[in-house]
Amino acid sequence: MSKSTTGVNSLLLASQPIFDGHDAIHGVELLYRSDTGLGALDVGDEVATAEVVYHLNTAIMQRISFSKVPTFINVSAALLLSPHFLPVSPDQVVIELVERTTPDQALIDAVRCLHNQGYRFALDDFNFTPEWAPLLELSSYLKVDISSVEASKVARHKQRLSHLDLKWIAERVETREERDAYRQMGFELFQGYYYARPQPVYGKKLPATTLYATQLLKTLRHSEPSIDAIIALIQADPELAIKLTRIANSAYFNQHAPISSLRDVVARIGFQQLSSWAALFGLLGSASSAHSELALTRAKACELLAKRDGLNGQDAYFIGLLSSAELLLGIPGEEFLTSLGLDSSTMAATLGREGPYGKVLQRIEITEKCLAMREWSSESEDLRLFNIYQQAHQDALALLTTLSTSQ
Repeated sequence: MSKSTTGVNSLLLASQPIFDGHDAIHGVELLYRSDTGLGALDVGDEVATAEVVYHLNTAIMQRISFSKVPTFINVSAALLLSPHFLPVSPDQVVIELVERTTPDQALIDAVRCLHNQGYRFALDDFNFTPEWAPLLELSSYLKVDISSVEASKVARHKQRLSHLDLKWIAERVETREERDAYRQMGFELFQGYYYARPQPVYGKKLPATTLYATQLLKTLRHSEPSIDAIIALIQADPELAIKLTRIANSAYFNQHAPISSLRDVVARIGFQQLSSWAALFGLLGSASSAHSELALTRAKACELLAKRDGLNGQDAYFIGLLSSAELLLGIPGEEFLTSLGLDSSTMAATLGREGPYGKVLQRIEITEKCLAMREWSSESEDLRLFNIYQQAHQDALALLTTLSTSQ
């Protein structure tokens, strides 16, 4: 995503690819960047690590260049020693141990534990000092800054360590001659200005309300959602928990028994409707009242029209709501929807207006336009759509009133 994609984009981080000997991208290193101009050394390793990991997992940004290759991330010693490590799967990342880290016994034990869990490690700016020796056997990559170590010294150490199962990365490669020299030395991977400078990555930082709701929605879209995982996500956002409890106790649901826990809330609402509520809260988190009213009216109109045509109303409501993502969040709809991991039919209906649900959405959008431009005919089908839209608008206003009382 370029910076011009939307005016609300922020500089999130930078990416620099790592190439193999055939000039194909093997991995991508993510680097801390900020709109303030401060670097990782300015804010400290802990803050820099947290920011990169947070944006990697939560922001809406272009990920084409590093979506299918290992992501290399510099990680602070404090995070390595924390009982709560990275919230990412081991197969997604390579953890870089920077030269500023002190390789004491506590760190070595932490790395060994994480290595046993499947995490891979790279020793960054490796200078061949003895204190790092215990970490060599736990590492998958060894990165050498060729601008700071003589080539003859590197060659000797590479021969000495040839028994280890390591991939060697030459960093700060700036010329073809340097690339060729280190490739002849046996290096498999290369990184530096000769190949590519770090490229800024811009994106949209999601507000906290949208983030929690989006995480809940992604969990609900799994083939077999875990109710314990769903409850844990709801508990993590008190405001979301209060809103859902208020909804579960509203006129939208039959109240057979009093609610005594969030498990009761989830059971009463059900997974399918909970998906729609999660999408609703995520999209409306920072939207204007006028945009919220339009989005809810469109979603409800899709539901009513789908039911009239013998389709699933909840599915149509969900698709109608998702179609408003760009309006509500200021993010290109395709980027937000892709981040949710939706199935292909939902994506096609929402983005391409394809299939029966896409056609329902398309008809409602045409109705919206006709009403806005006061271009209405007296044909029977147009009148039926008008009545459906008017009923949907009333339902949307009632829903907004219900939501406002749960603030």
